[in-house]
Amino acid sequence: MDLINKFNEDGYIVIPNLISEHEIKNYKKMLESYHKKYSPHYPHGFKKTSHGLNDKTNEKVVYNLHNKDLKWYDLIAHPKILPILDVILKEGSYKNSELYYMNNNSARNPLLNNPGQQLHSDSRLPGINYCLVANVIWMIDDFTDTNGATRVVPKSHKIREFAKDGESHKDEILITGKRGSALIFNANLWHGGGPNHDGTSRWAYALGYARWFIKPSFDYMRNTPSEIYNALDDNQKKLMGFYNVPPKDEFTRLRRISQIPEVPFDYNLPNF
Repeated sequence: MDLINKFNEDGYIVIPNLISEHEIKNYKKMLESYHKKYSPHYPHGFKKTSHGLNDKTNEKVVYNLHNKDLKWYDLIAHPKILPILDVILKEGSYKNSELYYMNNNSARNPLLNNPGQQLHSDSRLPGINYCLVANVIWMIDDFTDTNGATRVVPKSHKIREFAKDGESHKDEILITGKRGSALIFNANLWHGGGPNHDGTSRWAYALGYARWFIKPSFDYMRNTPSEIYNALDDNQKKLMGFYNVPPKDEFTRLRRISQIPEVPFDYNLPNF
């Protein structure tokens, strides 16, 4: 409960030593392989977003790891993380029992001289008094003072306004940590990826988990291959939202939460 209290008070917690060195080596190998294969087909260049001026030419990015290998579900549904999410994302719901699901997932590695992100929040409802979305950042590499560690402003999830574009904050701190650690934070917390000054690798796997009524960033019903879906257990299918798909019509079902999971549409990753 101390972790929950700290999360509610400061807006974030860090849990160390959750991934073994052997697993980290495999995850990094997969990420580099995905980036080499898929990156040429992603949009690149400068784009103005709430995160600031995102320079995709100076960053390695891989999206939607959930549809590339079952191994990522060891992190998506990690047994040390889910009990924490069960508390912070069900709090205040009917009998504290409402489902939540993965809202987005991507891996990022800022390259040398990447300027980082401006402070921002991943919610459009600042200062709300309960957690709508919780982010989990898995440190696949060490997060250091000089390679782009995440910056946060403690307690800023309680502020009823957005961070000012392009401005730093006197209370911001760097979240450094050893590879294998996980940073969990309220998506309303002001945060941003730091600049990479030394060029060392800083892969991070970023996951968002949202309450049932928040629309996901991608349509998992349309981008999860059948071989992945068929290998998932019920808890993993719940995390992907397959028990919480809106019914087609009144003849299909009247319950919002289905008794059995919906089956995704046929999908295969592009064969580049």
